[in-house]
Amino acid sequence: MSAPDTNTEKTKAAHKTPIAGMIGMVVFAVVLLFGLVTWLSYAGNDPGEAGGVEDGIGTEVTGSDAGSD
Repeated sequence: MSAPDTNTEKTKAAHKTPIAGMIGMVVFAVVLLFGLVTWLSYAGNDPGEAGGVEDGIGTEVTGSDAGSD
């Protein structure tokens, strides 16, 4: 059911603050996302650096692990 007496001009002013808050939060989220992407791109490994493999974990594929089907 809808309201029997809807005055859109009266409710427009009441909705300005919540809509401005929602737009502000979207802008804030975009800024945080841009900051995260920027930080990750600068904090990544350089091409000459060693990979992030822990000691004791083998990365070589042997004949029995290759999955010869």
